Amino acid sequence: MLSHRFLLALVLPFTVALLPARALGQEPIRFARTPDISPDGKTVAFSYLGDIWTVEAIGGVARPVTMHEAHDINPVFSPDGRWIAFSSNRFGQYDVFVVSAVGGKPKRLTFDSAPDMVTGWTPDGKGIVFSSPRSTAYPSNAECFVVPVDGGAVRKLPLFEAKEAYFAPSGNAVAFVRGPGAWYRRGYHGSSNDDIWISTPDGKSPQRVTTYDGQDGYPSFSPDGRKLYYVTEENGKPGCANVVCRDLSPDFGPVGPAKRLTHHDEDTVRRARVSGNGEWIVYECGADLWVVGTRGDGPPRKLAIEVNADDKSNTERTVTFTRDATEYALSPSEDHAVLVIHGQLFLTRVPGGGKATRLTDHAFADSSPTWSPDGKKILFASDRNGTTDLYVLEADDPEHPELTKAHKFKTTRLTSTSNEESGATYSPKGDRIAFVREGKLWLMKPDGSDQKVLVAAQKVLDYDWSPDGKYIAYSRMDGSFAAEIYIAATDGTGLPVNVSRHATFNSDVSWSQTNGRLAYIGQRRTGYAVHVVSLQRPVADGSPKPPADQIDWDDLYLRSERPTSMGAEAGAIAPDGSQVAFRSFSSGDDLWLVSSSGQSLTRLTTGNQAPSEIRWAKKSSGTVYFLNGAGELRYVRTGFSFGTLAEPNKVAFAAKMTVRQNEQFAEMFAQCWRALSDNFYDTQLHGADWTAVRNKFFPLVAHTATREDLYALVSMMLGELNASHLGINGRMPTPDEWTADLGLIFADSYRGPGLKVAEVLKRGPADKRGLDIKAGDIVLSIDRVDLTDRVNVSKLLNNKAGEAVLLEVASDPKDAKTKRRVEIVAAPRPRIAQLMYDRWVQHNADAVAKASGGAVGYIHIPSMDEAGLDAFVRALYSDHFDKEAIVIDVRYNGGGFTHDQVLNYLAGKEHTFFKQRDGGEGLVLRATDRKWTKPMVVMTNNRSYSDAEIFPHAFRALGLGKVVGQATGGFVIGTGSVRLIDGSSFRIPRIGVFTNKGINMEKQGVVPDVAVEITPADWARGLDSQLLKAVDVVAADVKDWKRARAGTGSPAVATPAPPNPMPVAPGPHTRPAPATGAPTPAGLIPMAEE
Repeated sequence: MLSHRFLLALVLPFTVALLPARALGQEPIRFARTPDISPDGKTVAFSYLGDIWTVEAIGGVARPVTMHEAHDINPVFSPDGRWIAFSSNRFGQYDVFVVSAVGGKPKRLTFDSAPDMVTGWTPDGKGIVFSSPRSTAYPSNAECFVVPVDGGAVRKLPLFEAKEAYFAPSGNAVAFVRGPGAWYRRGYHGSSNDDIWISTPDGKSPQRVTTYDGQDGYPSFSPDGRKLYYVTEENGKPGCANVVCRDLSPDFGPVGPAKRLTHHDEDTVRRARVSGNGEWIVYECGADLWVVGTRGDGPPRKLAIEVNADDKSNTERTVTFTRDATEYALSPSEDHAVLVIHGQLFLTRVPGGGKATRLTDHAFADSSPTWSPDGKKILFASDRNGTTDLYVLEADDPEHPELTKAHKFKTTRLTSTSNEESGATYSPKGDRIAFVREGKLWLMKPDGSDQKVLVAAQKVLDYDWSPDGKYIAYSRMDGSFAAEIYIAATDGTGLPVNVSRHATFNSDVSWSQTNGRLAYIGQRRTGYAVHVVSLQRPVADGSPKPPADQIDWDDLYLRSERPTSMGAEAGAIAPDGSQVAFRSFSSGDDLWLVSSSGQSLTRLTTGNQAPSEIRWAKKSSGTVYFLNGAGELRYVRTGFSFGTLAEPNKVAFAAKMTVRQNEQFAEMFAQCWRALSDNFYDTQLHGADWTAVRNKFFPLVAHTATREDLYALVSMMLGELNASHLGINGRMPTPDEWTADLGLIFADSYRGPGLKVAEVLKRGPADKRGLDIKAGDIVLSIDRVDLTDRVNVSKLLNNKAGEAVLLEVASDPKDAKTKRRVEIVAAPRPRIAQLMYDRWVQHNADAVAKASGGAVGYIHIPSMDEAGLDAFVRALYSDHFDKEAIVIDVRYNGGGFTHDQVLNYLAGKEHTFFKQRDGGEGLVLRATDRKWTKPMVVMTNNRSYSDAEIFPHAFRALGLGKVVGQATGGFVIGTGSVRLIDGSSFRIPRIGVFTNKGINMEKQGVVPDVAVEITPADWARGLDSQLLKAVDVVAADVKDWKRARAGTGSPAVATPAPPNPMPVAPGPHTRPAPATGAPTPAGLIPMAEE
């Protein structure tokens, strides 16, 4: 059985010219990043090759400040210019460090397992300002903190949603950036942008500086605090940010329009910093650093910087892989397997393993290997010639003509088109090859000739040959994401027959070698499970069996049975069709075995093996091979009697290869570029000249020495698309320390000694009988370390999750009699974060109940997935079905794909009442079929994304109610991901989402009927103004609804969309002030102008 799931295991490589090793010092460097300029304006600090460097502000030869194999970034000079603070991931996650401006040994100042990114200094030079998502509070926004330059207790700045803070030299104001904007995205307009605010350091007097609906960031004050310098795309060429200067009033309010200091119209400015004397600004634009005067009396100058340095780590490594295989294929004799490791093909013995033979040796990516039936050839895909084509490998060794014994090999290219091919397999007789191109299933002869389409309808996900090669069973997904299982004759006669006939998602089909059965994974109401189809009708006792290749087509789909209700992710049927091995998350993530009849169910593995590539051996009865989550090739033997199992054995291969960093980085970049070129949902790529984008960014790969910098470079390339659902992530350093939590919420304003308890988190580690910790108590020490201002609490709690932590607690620190010792078992932060979310939801529910006198219910949907759906249904029926109205909150909801399921519960109409003898009444009998028919509103904000935008749009389009809050971000694309050669994950938006009026929802946020924004001033007062407005709106709707039911009025429902549902903005890309009153006309989808 050969079965491939192309949608989920897509490999998208691309041919590139190999880059030579860097010739540092021979030409000016490129891709220096995150610059700062010294207070006197004479020296520029920057990050390059993962280290911090300084250079004269006129350019020249740079000097190293740090030299470490980790990634150092965000250097910032101290106010006196003697020190440089920076962030580094030397301990796995970014921490704050400080070092002499002339170099030396850096001192670590923060110890938290969350990333701490330096943004500035306090004016007195005693503290370093940084941004960090370390708080477990919900919503989980980044916040700004200060750590003493000598180390010690970290203090949070009371600024709402601040991710970058910069103090005025006087110390009586701080500018900060607020918003979820992406630093690399060019040309975005919408609510999910960044704005600049200024506040007093106590957070009590915040005021907005920018109202532009694009990106604003990187604020810096002039020495007198009367000017603010920052970066914005406003009033420039679309997508091109520049440095501007804005006058400020004595109370730091903006005065007049901003004045542009730079005029870049081809590339975009990212980070800008002003010198302490207010004379110069250094900034990053394109791949270079620039300096410009603050008076605007001269053009900017690009810095020509030379760096003379050796590689700080080996760029060429010989690695022996004993894991990390991503694919494999057993030879027909089943004594060998070909493995895909780091994009190369290796041959190993099975089951013994041992030293693996390298079959391919180049810098590109090979994938999807499969053997010819005679074992003489291996068919595979490769991107070595610029696109993913099919190749065949065979022995080229006269002394060792057998493929498994040869020392030399040759490859022959079978396809050469501009479209990628994938998932190729030989027919059982070896006379044809099946493969997928453009989502269609093709056939060709083994030499690559006679290529013809077998299945023209897109999109084929996976397939398997029948044992005699006369048929192919395949899974095909239509435009509504329903995937069905079909059988097609390989000679092209007849029409494909639908085997599943259940318009859900059915895939991962496999065909038994005997006894005529298919297995597949099918989605039903209870989830995904194994299904088995008998291809022949039952035979009566004593009657002759039909020929093995005969298929009884009549009512074939009715012979699809589900042998077990246990959830299944992937599976494969045994050669004799009697059993199915499958992956299940029902109890861990392991391999299970079920008989096709459903009479037996057995667990095959334990320990969360995360099995993939599940395949049965055909010659070794009862043996199942798979790859585990670590990329090890494992197998289990079921024995001769069903159910006698052993722990999975390991094929202990050792595959040696040389990994060259410059080649690897070039291939990764090329894979990303081509993945979007071939798969982005918009064939016009949002207007980007994608070839020009490649030519612009690809040469910079040679200037990246760390994976972090490569990821940043790829992100900049993605920014050219101005699209959502993009990103690259993967194998970054794992923190050496994980910070635990005590489940105590401390008062930020308390200055010590110790930590003052503001609240004990319900169901948290400290919420236990006998501990008797309460609000107002002071924690004086942790594990016998007194909590002075010299102590960093994160350091004390690192790696303490699950361990007992000893606290000294006092109701009154001055009264020794109130002091006591308390032992708390610390919890991991994800557990605390969930409890903090529960706390936030309960707080909102209580506020709604109080404001409405208990008449209105509140439901927050955290995500548009099964977990979010379950939470919604439980809250609707268990807590709120008797309410007069409900507020449905999708703020901070990142999306998913359950909008229709949620709407199904909300789109009911009253039609029939059931009355019982004792007076009880209801709409229908079954609880989970009851529909909500009473008033409701939906809340959104600028962090409602993707499916959490489709839902409020549909909610209003169906006339179910009003939308209250902020416009959504306009991040609406269907996305998937691919694996790069090094194991990194790269996201690809493949599917556009459009309204029934043809409006592309990407970059078009849903505008609320009643616009309300929570400002920093609201936050400082603990006021959720959006929530209170939602209660007011739905309360008014309740009155109308009651009048309508009584026959005295019309129900309050959304009205049909106006002919043009796109409202005109009050000015070009200028966001209107948040409204608190009259709603906009409710319609199909009133959306923000792009």
